[in-house]
Amino acid sequence: MKKIRSAAPAFIGRLAYLIGLIDILENVIRPVKKSASKINSLVPVAVNSTAFATALFTGILIIIIARGLIRRKRRAWLFALLVVALNLASDLFRNHYHPRQLVVMTILFIALLAFHKEFYAISDPSTKRQPLYAFLRILALVVISGLLLVEFRNSDQLVGNPSFAKVFLYVIEGLVGITGSLKFVNDRTGDAISNSLLALGIFTVVIPLSLYFRRVSPQKKMSDEDFEIVKKLINHDGDQDSLGYFATRRDKNVIYSNNKKAGIAYRVQGGVMLASGDPFGEYSLWGEAIENFLEEARLHAWTPAVMGASDHGGEVWVEKAGMLAIDIGDEAIIVVKDFTLEGRPMANVRQMVNRVIKKGFTTETAKFVDLPEDTQKELRSLAKHWRYGVPERGFSMSLDRFGEVCDENTYITIARQEGVIKGLLYFVPWCDDRLSLDRMQRERGSETGINEYLIASTVEFARDNEITHISLNFAAFRSLFERAEKISAGPITRGVRNIIRFFNNWFQVESLLRFNAKFQPEWQTRYVLYPRTADLAKVAWAALRAEKFITAYRSKAVK
Repeated sequence: MKKIRSAAPAFIGRLAYLIGLIDILENVIRPVKKSASKINSLVPVAVNSTAFATALFTGILIIIIARGLIRRKRRAWLFALLVVALNLASDLFRNHYHPRQLVVMTILFIALLAFHKEFYAISDPSTKRQPLYAFLRILALVVISGLLLVEFRNSDQLVGNPSFAKVFLYVIEGLVGITGSLKFVNDRTGDAISNSLLALGIFTVVIPLSLYFRRVSPQKKMSDEDFEIVKKLINHDGDQDSLGYFATRRDKNVIYSNNKKAGIAYRVQGGVMLASGDPFGEYSLWGEAIENFLEEARLHAWTPAVMGASDHGGEVWVEKAGMLAIDIGDEAIIVVKDFTLEGRPMANVRQMVNRVIKKGFTTETAKFVDLPEDTQKELRSLAKHWRYGVPERGFSMSLDRFGEVCDENTYITIARQEGVIKGLLYFVPWCDDRLSLDRMQRERGSETGINEYLIASTVEFARDNEITHISLNFAAFRSLFERAEKISAGPITRGVRNIIRFFNNWFQVESLLRFNAKFQPEWQTRYVLYPRTADLAKVAWAALRAEKFITAYRSKAVK
């Protein structure tokens, strides 16, 4: 019984979607104009026109509400209950019933009442812009309903043959109570349609106003206090994850253990509560932070998930939350003491570096805050210009800022040719003796090999300054590419590899892997964690959107 009740919201939401679709089809497709004309003659036109407009409007509205029902939203449940009751009442006003529509509407109404306790989720955080979005959506909805009411349901009652533009203008005017631009064969029909349009117009205004004046729960961003707490926890974490500093992104929110000595950075994306990397802070409190994270997800009916977890963090998530894991790739980590340009495996990198040096390039590595102010200003300008119009990309493995005073422990390696800056690497701190790459940028059309030279120079700086590890770019699907190269690889593995290769021009998957592999790094596997197999597609889509792969896939900067 418990499983049935738990599955009820998804079933009711899908049923609502189906019912809304049936409602529209019953009112638009089945009763063609000839039969609609017969109905008009059987019942008072005021009742018929209003009932038709109401049934059509509520059918579309139920489809919109269905997603909220699937997500267990309490407000969607209440709204659905009112809409279904309104739809049932409007259909019962007519002498011509839609039996299928009445049956399924009644089933939905009973199901909503029977499983009301399963719709417990509070509304998602919103902003004062939400009423505007609601107004625009509802306006489009009522305009479509109005056009169908006039053009489809009562076209035979019109005097003359008015153009679509004139009908459209009549509907818009009718929503604010203006009448007269169209003439009908009798006044009763015109009055009924005018009253229906005015009722829809009032509805269009009332709902957005109620949204505007209700108490708004704002979409949370990281506050200055949270920022300082997160930085402090990360700095005192002796076994910090290489992605730990990226938890300080301002577009993330944080949920803590009860004493705020451990936390998880996350963002809500499309109904998915997406954590980034491992928890941070005291390891003994990670489980408590995860429990609080899951409770927040349950309260809003969000799908909990993790992007970029390590083996260490992933084990805790799986143990505490019972999540499933799938590896999405590997992070390349250079062990400074083992790095050398000598030997056959490093021949390509060595040749690249030597060629760039012969071209007159030099490098400099330093803390960003220690650079002269004019150099800092120039670097900020170049970092923005070298995006070449593409928005910043990242979520779990990059910052949302560059060269700010609050990031006093970031390092930068600069490549110059004849004094002109041609490329840069920007690193965030990872523990006290490690660095993690945030961005790699260079001037478009600059000499091939600059990136190799920048990395090799950074390693030399690290060796002289007791820095032991440098985390480079993330290489997606590395294990898949390795399996596909083996003679035992099957057609499915090679087929998936070929599909990924097709998208390499946009997402730089294979090219990044090959670039990282040049430096003979250690590989740290990264995982996506999700509750159920059925949630994987939704979580993957949310992760792609969070990482800006959907909107900024042409970005040349990595990590």
